[in-house]
Parts: sequence; C-alpha cells; structure tokens
Amino acid sequence: MINFLKNSIYVLNFTILFAITAFTILFFFKIKINFLSNFIVVVSVLALSFKLLYWYSIKESLENNFNFSKLNLFLLRLSFCIFTYITPTYYLLQQPNLVVSDYVILITLIIVSIFVFTGMIIEKLIFYIELKHSLTFFYEKK
Repeated sequence: MINFLKNSIYVLNFTILFAITAFTILFFFKIKINFLSNFIVVVSVLALSFKLLYWYSIKESLENNFNFSKLNLFLLRLSFCIFTYITPTYYLLQQPNLVVSDYVILITLIIVSIFVFTGMIIEKLIFYIELKHSLTFFYEKK
C-alpha cells in the first residue's frame, strides 16, 4: 500500500508540475483552456489526500527513534503542501475574479510554477530524511 501511494504521489506531483507549466505557456500564447485549470485543481486535491494518507501510514515507523526534529519535519511537510498543492489551486480558483492585466497574471503564473518546483525539491529533501531514518532504524534493529 505504501509503495502504491508513493508511486501515485510522484505521478500526480509531476502531472501538477507539467499542467501548471503547460497552463503558463498556453496563457502566454493567449490560449485559454478551462479544462486544464479544473484538471489542476482536481489533481491537486487528489494528490494532497494521497500525500496525507501516505504520511499517516508511515507515521508509526518514523516515530520510533527519530533523530530529526519533529517540528522541522512538520514545517517541511507544511511548506511542501502549501507550495505544491494549495498555492496553484488557490490561484487558479481566484484568477477569474482578479482585475489585473494579462502581464501580471503571467508573472504570477511563473511564480506559482516556481513554487511548485520548489515544493518538489522540498519533497525530495523530506524523502531523503525519511530514507536516512529508515535505514538507520533498520541497521539498529539488526
């Protein structure tokens, strides 16, 4: 179950990154596709729920002998969720109500794309911290 969640989260995260990038490029060329923005919102909600389920399922294995500060791990997870899932979804839901020029919207979409990419880097950092912990816990158990 954990491997299925992990693999599906990676696929959904890269789908979000690709869709946000495609949305930004299409917006630059003044091609508006409402389906793509709805797709990003749905995939973000689905990926966030999978990610929370994954973190809940590995919670027991990480609580034993975890050297990394729980507060630091919580802050990394929170920043990952905000950068990758909440920021693009919130912006895409609020974009039709904004009264700004297309240039400002394009710059904001580029910044949101950078946030999603930064969230992916933070996720890799979380993964390496969890991997390091699980390996040290495995060798200590033997």
